[in-house]
Parts: sequence; C-alpha cells; structure tokens
Amino acid sequence: MATFRDKGIVLRSKTLRDADRHYAIFTERHGKVLILAKGSRRGKSKMSPHLGSFGIVDLMIAKGRIIDRLAGADLAVSYRSIIDSLEKTALAQGVLLTVDAMTKRELPEERVFALLAEWLGALDASPPPPPGHRHLLFDAAVSRLMDILGFAIDLKACVRCRRPLVPEGNAVNMVQGGIECAGCKDPAAASISADAIKAMRFMRREPFETVPLLNLPGHARREVGVVTDLMLTTHLEERFSALHYLKAVA
Repeated sequence: MATFRDKGIVLRSKTLRDADRHYAIFTERHGKVLILAKGSRRGKSKMSPHLGSFGIVDLMIAKGRIIDRLAGADLAVSYRSIIDSLEKTALAQGVLLTVDAMTKRELPEERVFALLAEWLGALDASPPPPPGHRHLLFDAAVSRLMDILGFAIDLKACVRCRRPLVPEGNAVNMVQGGIECAGCKDPAAASISADAIKAMRFMRREPFETVPLLNLPGHARREVGVVTDLMLTTHLEERFSALHYLKAVA
C-alpha cells in the first residue's frame, strides 16, 4: 500500500463505531485530507494523543481506495497554553472550524497551512481574552484566510465607484461585496468607522503576533466583528457552526 509523509494540523475529528475516528487534517503539501484512524479510541493507541491536542503533527498516511488511513503520527510542535486556557481553546476551535468550512479536500494551498501555523503560535504566546469577549486574533485569521481564498473585501476603494476611500462616511454592503463611500452608500448599509477600516487593513498585512497590541475603541472592535461575521455567512451556504460555537462558549 502506497504511503506519503506530510505535516498537518487537525481541523476536526469524528467518532466512528467503537474504536475508530475520522480526522480532517490540513496538510502542508496535500491540502485538506480526510483520514481514518483505526483503533484510535482505544486506551492503548499510540497515535491518538498526537492528534488530540493543538499542534503540528508529522504524519504517515496510507493511500486507500475509498479513504486514506493513518499509518503514523508524531507531534512535532505543541501549543500548550492553548490547551490550558478555555478561552484560547474556543478561539482555536473556531478558526479550525472556519478553515474546515471554507476549504475543499485535496487542493494544495501551502499559504493556508502557513497561516494556521503562524496563527496558532501567536495565540499560544498571547494572553487569553477576558471571558465572554471576542479576540481580534479570530477576526485577523478570518481576514487573512479570505484574502488567500479570494473572498476578501477591498479596504482601499469604494466597491461602487472605485474611488479611494476617505476616512468618514463609509458603510459596509456585503451584497455589493465591499465598502461603499459616502456618495454611493445604500441607506440600509451599516456604517463603518475609520478606526475599524484601519484595524482591518493592519490585521490583513501585519504578523499575527502584533494583532493583540492593537488598542481599538469599543465601537471599532464591534464593527470589525460584524464585518468578519458578514464575510463568513455570505460565503457559506449553510449556517456557520464556528460562530455559534464561539457564542456558546462565551
């Protein structure tokens, strides 16, 4: 049976029968793959601990006719502070669910793997958010992911007239797919402040580790969160489970 090796980050798992699990894993060179881990729920399984925590895993995968199988796993990088914090765990699960929902199987995209690795490292090193509060790192991850996948909104020009955005009078219109200037905006569109637009530009281009340093007023934080949620729900056909997950944990 042919096998291949790759690095991967577990997006989700699903129990199958009594002792097996299905895993969705985003790999560095093969994109998102679904694999069957036989016996991984048994207490004596040597591979399941490597797949059950947040980290980067060295994988050996055996190609199958219907589904690939896990042949070996070794945890290469572990993000311990995420595991030790309920708030960080919620954020990490939210982002992993986002990537799972927004990507298709076996379409290689090394930038998504690099994004996940960088983001998990930044979350691991950052202080946890206060209970019940949303972290800008989640919005930054979604913004960068949308940019890679080609769904990002233009933060520099009006989506209607294509003139450069000025600081005041702008609004978000996801039906049109972006931000409208004061002269073009629909009366029903939600206004967005200059602070929120600047923050979204910053989060899209700067390293994740700098995002927690942003000092935004409350209204701008809320606006960034609304834009993130609108982007997600606009580009997904079904109700997005990651948003409900974050709200449930909060």
